[in-house]
Amino acid sequence: MKNIMIFQDFVRGTYGKSWEEDELFNYFRAQIDNSILLGWDPKDIIILTNLPFEYKGVKIIRSNYICTYNKYFNKLLGIWELLHYRLVEEPFWFHDFDDWQISEFTFPYFAGEIGACKYINFTQWNTGSLFVKPDSIPFWELCKNFIEVNDSHPELLQVGDENIFNFLYEQNKSILEDFISEIPYDYNIGMTGFEERLAKATKPKVVAFKPDNYTIEYLTKYSLLSPDLLEIFRKFKFIS
Repeated sequence: MKNIMIFQDFVRGTYGKSWEEDELFNYFRAQIDNSILLGWDPKDIIILTNLPFEYKGVKIIRSNYICTYNKYFNKLLGIWELLHYRLVEEPFWFHDFDDWQISEFTFPYFAGEIGACKYINFTQWNTGSLFVKPDSIPFWELCKNFIEVNDSHPELLQVGDENIFNFLYEQNKSILEDFISEIPYDYNIGMTGFEERLAKATKPKVVAFKPDNYTIEYLTKYSLLSPDLLEIFRKFKFIS
């Protein structure tokens, strides 16, 4: 299993946060430190990006496919690129750079080709933490084609990757309902509906949040964050 993050923040002036390079790189470094502490070999950690980043021998793959009209779509394009060009040929855990692993795990069992959690309303898929098998390439090809043929669609300038993921799933549900499998909330507990998602988890493994003093104080009540992870956050000055 590989541990993969994807990020290209090249589209300035669109919606969402415009990251400064140093700030983003500290997230990458914190993720790598945390992964290594949890037993990952640096050779199994991969970042797909066009930014000049390096840290602790982690593999950086330079992306050749970039969506220039919506930076959030680069996540979908990135997964397609990794699989289409066989840059990764084994199952992998993809996660956003603010989805933090908090306990060790192996690739979970699920029947389909993509394993994902849903938001607490049980209707929409959450794409912040995904488990991806190589045979899932047809879905990512569908995403790539949609992104490319709709590059002048005005409504797509202000939506995220989850909107496209969920839209294409609903439009092709008869084909994809067995292709994308729901996995336990253990693998993606975000701050939206946090307490309900936590209550449905058996052994939390991934928590999605941007570390700041207020959020850390809130999460500490649930004893989810190890002293090692808190020390990493202090090291990169995410918290005081």
